[in-house]
Amino acid sequence: MSEAGPVDDKPPSGRRFGGWLTAVPEGASSVVLFALMAMTCVDVIGRELLGAPLDGATELTQLMLGVLVFAILPSVCLREEHVSVDLLDIWFPDRLVPLRQAILNAIMAAALGFVAWRVWIIASREAEYGDATEFLEIELAPITYFIAVLSACGAVAFAANVVRHARGSGPVPAGGDDHSSV
Repeated sequence: MSEAGPVDDKPPSGRRFGGWLTAVPEGASSVVLFALMAMTCVDVIGRELLGAPLDGATELTQLMLGVLVFAILPSVCLREEHVSVDLLDIWFPDRLVPLRQAILNAIMAAALGFVAWRVWIIASREAEYGDATEFLEIELAPITYFIAVLSACGAVAFAANVVRHARGSGPVPAGGDDHSSV
């Protein structure tokens, strides 16, 4: 018979912090990806078998891809799962890696924060002018606001990584199962 260790009622910080930042966008991206897949199937079947493609499928695909990419962005940023080039890593001293990562994450937080700000301005302009898609007349401003907000969430994720690297704990692993605090 084995004894259980002390019970810790506190959720791991990766889930506590990363949970709110990634759970909703990951769920949204899953729903959008499924809808995109279903819409594409209906469009192809309609086009090939019935000779009647789905009206507006091109516009919907464009909008869904934009939502899909930016919905998953905060999760990718928090876990540092983005594309990176490590050509100089073999010459970079291991003891300076946390400092380098903190600096790079700070630069990315600032850059993505700037992007979020500029996209918000574009969304405001779209809302003011009433911009919509050509065929289905879907308003563009809500989607562009969504992209701006998720870009800002990505900036927050990078900023959280700055703190994590400064403490020497690195990015949140997939699943958010770390035990350090942010």
